Amino acid sequence: MNNSNTLKNIYFDWLLKEYKFNDLEKNIVEIRTPFLDNDFDHIILYAEFLSDGRVTLTDDGWTINNLKSHGVSFSNRSTYKNNLLNTIVNNLGTRAENGELFITTSLEKFPLAKQRLLQTIMQVNDMIVLRDTTIKNVFHDEIENTLVQREVLFTRRPSYSGKEGITVQFDFAIPTIKKERLVRTISNGNDLNRAKLLAMDTRILQNHKDNVEYIAVVDDIHHRFDKVAETQAVFNENSKDKIILLSHKDILENSLLLSNVI
Repeated sequence: MNNSNTLKNIYFDWLLKEYKFNDLEKNIVEIRTPFLDNDFDHIILYAEFLSDGRVTLTDDGWTINNLKSHGVSFSNRSTYKNNLLNTIVNNLGTRAENGELFITTSLEKFPLAKQRLLQTIMQVNDMIVLRDTTIKNVFHDEIENTLVQREVLFTRRPSYSGKEGITVQFDFAIPTIKKERLVRTISNGNDLNRAKLLAMDTRILQNHKDNVEYIAVVDDIHHRFDKVAETQAVFNENSKDKIILLSHKDILENSLLLSNVI
């Protein structure tokens, strides 16, 4: 066997092993690729078989939602980013509508279409360098404004000394009759590193902070948050204290969740 055939066989063997195809529904197939997104998760494509015999390949909106969670906005005022997005999809013959990246093709051209969509996703992922540095503080400010409007007594950015003199800071401290509520806001809940960091901070304060209730508030309004179970598992596995997980929607719907009443 010559060298070119050797390399070709190795490559196609790798493709067969690394790509995972799974039937989700009668007409929908999940395609797990070996390529990673900005969160180091495998890029997932979905193939929907249409009644006319064609196939639509889509990212189900994950790519742009993930960019938004990292601070890359696509509002009407984001002219440069929107133009760049349109240039990427136009150059690769794909489409972007309602936050979804997709392409419709015949079965015969499925391999080429799949490659085009994958290239689109990876190029759009690279737009993370255009993230807005100010978005990180927006969610914190929204929660603070909610506390002020509801006349909740609280302390901003409280710091506490724990093991070996290590200082831990929270976003808010809310006093109650029985205990103190220490609140940490998390803008991107799908980044489990934030949950791990909070869990580790509670361990630092263990035996150094009594009568305390730890609360994690996750933004599920501006950003996608579908790792609720995973986040709770991180808390349970990495902290001996109970960490209450609340969403932004929870806070808006129930004023007692972040209040001086317990």
